[in-house]
Amino acid sequence: MTSITDSPLFHDATLTAKKDNKLRTHPVIWLDNSINSQKNTSIEQKSELDNEYFKKFDKIDECINHIRSIPSRNGIILIVNECFGEELIPKIHNLSQVLSIHICCEKEQCDHQWYIRRFHKNLDDVLNTMQNVFSRRSGKARRDEILSISIFNSNKTTEKSTTSLDGHFVQSQLLIACLLKMKTISKDRSEFISYCRDAYKDLKGQQDLINTFDEFYEPEHALLWYSQESFLYRLLNKALRTQDIDLLYLFGFFIRDIEEQLKQEQHFLPMHLYRGQLMSLEEIKLLKDSENELISMNSFLSTSINPNVALFYLGSSDSQCELEKVLFEIDADPRLDGMKPFADISYMSQFSNEEEILMMLGSVFRVNDVRIDNNKIWHIKMSLCSENNSDLQKIFYHMTNQYNLKNTRLILFANVLIDMANFDDAEKYLHRLLQQMTSQHKEIYKNYHALGKVLFEKGYYEKSLKYYRKSLEHLSICEINDSRAAYIYNGIGEVYQTQGNITLALESFQTALNIFKEIFNDDNENLAWCYNNLGIAYTLQGNYSEASDYLTKALNIKKKYLPEGHPCLGNTYNNLGNVYYYLHQYDKALDNYQLTCEIFKKSLTSRHPSIARTLRNLGIANEAKKQFMKAKTHYEEALRIRNRILSSLHPDLIEIKKDIERVSSKISTELHYLVVLQ
Repeated sequence: MTSITDSPLFHDATLTAKKDNKLRTHPVIWLDNSINSQKNTSIEQKSELDNEYFKKFDKIDECINHIRSIPSRNGIILIVNECFGEELIPKIHNLSQVLSIHICCEKEQCDHQWYIRRFHKNLDDVLNTMQNVFSRRSGKARRDEILSISIFNSNKTTEKSTTSLDGHFVQSQLLIACLLKMKTISKDRSEFISYCRDAYKDLKGQQDLINTFDEFYEPEHALLWYSQESFLYRLLNKALRTQDIDLLYLFGFFIRDIEEQLKQEQHFLPMHLYRGQLMSLEEIKLLKDSENELISMNSFLSTSINPNVALFYLGSSDSQCELEKVLFEIDADPRLDGMKPFADISYMSQFSNEEEILMMLGSVFRVNDVRIDNNKIWHIKMSLCSENNSDLQKIFYHMTNQYNLKNTRLILFANVLIDMANFDDAEKYLHRLLQQMTSQHKEIYKNYHALGKVLFEKGYYEKSLKYYRKSLEHLSICEINDSRAAYIYNGIGEVYQTQGNITLALESFQTALNIFKEIFNDDNENLAWCYNNLGIAYTLQGNYSEASDYLTKALNIKKKYLPEGHPCLGNTYNNLGNVYYYLHQYDKALDNYQLTCEIFKKSLTSRHPSIARTLRNLGIANEAKKQFMKAKTHYEEALRIRNRILSSLHPDLIEIKKDIERVSSKISTELHYLVVLQ
């Protein structure tokens, strides 16, 4: 039976990727057999749109395949040389991705004119049209971008493409809080500039902007830079949408500068704001089901005080698009304490007539009402929420307090990544920090400790022990004799326990408990952590009475200090479920596992290993009750989570696959028996 242990980073945790580097999109597709000619090159240079706006093809099949691969919401403009028109246009004319087709003909009259949506006699004509199109579309593009939304919804656990639930809500807020609390150092900007130069190395126009940014940028210019159509806006919003950890870390200084400037520009009176947005019906339904719940925007939110601006963009959406028109209506009162800042940035925007109000990254809203009007426009009414009044404020308080803000900046960032189950990213940042430290640095033990935790979660147990021991050695050298050593002993105990060495695990947990008892009173939260781990070890040893006593002690202390729904409570409920399982009290075991799963799904990311381990426990208990179909469902859900973060040879992954094979065989046997009886 899988069991759950505690972790130093939550004061509790559980026992038991290639990134998208395509930072640019190409709204113009250009198909021309003379595409590299001097004439066409001069047109590109004159256009001042730069190559980042163009995807060039000289073969029809490649062009068609590319267009078909583009999501329907990402419209493109197609420029076609006359010689390709007859073959290409009938094949792509009805694709919703194609907003307009521009054919270049040398003749006065084009034979394919009846096919097309735009006809141009020469390339200069195309150029003028393209410049007009982009000037009209640049502002609209900001509102056509996919919104990244996290929902805290106590009744739903389904995950959708651009929205995420419960645990993602909490963890996205923690990541943003971490980025905002980190201190900016001079190296941040230089690393960021190097990244941008590499990302846009083939684009002269953007390189010029990057050079200007490098030479003249000041923190008080953050909003001005953000409001412009440039590499900054596109890179930042792509990083926020995809949670590209590398890029978000590099953008930290810029995000902090924007927040500070929004605070300085903050409005002081209540406002009613609007945003037009294209969304899928599935996304709208999820928001409809989340009425009276909280949502957070995982990006900066551009709104307007003028409803006609929002409606204008909705009205200009393509009729072939399979998306719904949505008008967000937002009430925001800055007079309440704990409000994320928002400010009028229209005076510095290149779209000043839009009367733009920019809302801070991570703003939390309550969904008040979702309904559709007679014009088939969905109205989603929301209120900006104070962080102080959030339903999750207590959980945020405990979780943010676990990250000592005096921590070295990369340690702080890595700890948040660990709790988000982004172990590869966490390991990367911890090794980066090691390169910056001398072996005698007074904070290096924290780095070793965090690496021990990461490697434990990744299944590298001997390497994990190596770093835990290094951490203890450094504490001893520095003559540090306090609770910090207890956290490390608990980590060592987790490794021994996973390796099946229960005797050494018990020794490590008991050492940690003795250290804590010398420092804290008998009902301190840290003691609960040790009691929990001792309970797990005694469970694995078969001493269920002792295990139950320790786990009950742990639960009583945690209930005293932790808010309902904190993941540390989930760990102990899970471990009590294990005791009931071994005592063959399967219904009680299932009750505890189910409660654990509900807590974890509200407080951890959907990919977190704790959820997978609890799902496996649910599967094992259901299998013991001969509820094989339920068991298989839980096993398969656990496998989907573990597949996202583990190598194919990880023992946890192999174990779950064996579970699925075993229960599938039982289902087949059961079905065969039923057929024989009939």
